[in-house]
Amino acid sequence: MSVIVLPGAIPPQVLAEVRSRLAAARFVSGRATAVGGAASVKHNLQLPMDDPAEPRVVELIAAALQTNPVFQAAVWPDAMMRPMFNRYQVGMGYGDHIDGAIMGQPPDLLRCDVAVTICLNDASEYEGGELVVDTAGLSHAWKGKEGDVITYAADTLHRVSPITKGVREVAIVWVQSLVRAPARRRILFDLKLALDAMDGSGQQGPHVDQVRRSYYNLIRMWV
Repeated sequence: MSVIVLPGAIPPQVLAEVRSRLAAARFVSGRATAVGGAASVKHNLQLPMDDPAEPRVVELIAAALQTNPVFQAAVWPDAMMRPMFNRYQVGMGYGDHIDGAIMGQPPDLLRCDVAVTICLNDASEYEGGELVVDTAGLSHAWKGKEGDVITYAADTLHRVSPITKGVREVAIVWVQSLVRAPARRRILFDLKLALDAMDGSGQQGPHVDQVRRSYYNLIRMWV
C-alpha cells in the first residue's frame, strides 16, 4: 500500500504560528496551478506567492518536514517542491485527479514521486473534506488531526470531498524521492520502524544485526 500516515508530524508551535499568519493572509483561486484537466475539477483557495505571509509559512513547514526523521524515512526526499497552502470553504472540493509527473519551472524541474498533505487544522473543525485516495482500485477516505501528515504515490488517483461545514486548511508538498518505487519505500519505512523499536527496547543479538544488514543492503540496491 502506497499510503503512509505520520500522526503529529508538525510540532504544535509551528502550527500555531502558521495558522496565525494564514488568518490574516490573502487567498486566491487555486485553479491557476492545476495541471491539465485538473483545473476543471479544482475548487479551492490558495495562498499566492506574493502574499507577505507566504515566505515565513513556507519556511516553517519545509523546516518541520526536513528535520522530522520519520518523514524522511517515509519519503526518502531527493528534492522537494515549495509547500503550497490551500483553504477549502463550504461547497469547495477537488475532483478525481492525478498529479503531474513533472513540476516546477526550468531549470528547477522536479519529478513528482510522492504527494504530501499536511493538516493545518483539525478534522473536528469541518465536515466533509475527506482526502480520498485510490490504492489498487480501492478508495480510502482520510481526515487527519491538526499536525498529521499523509504521504502517497503522486500517480495515485485521489480527490477531496466537498466541504459541507467549516473550513479545511492544508499544506501540500510534492517530493522527488531517492527511492522511486512506492512498494520499496514502504519496505524501507517498515524496516526502519522495526529497527527503531528494537534499538529503543535495548534488543541485541544476531536477529537485530540481520534485520539491520537487510535494511542497509536494500538501501544500497534501491537508492
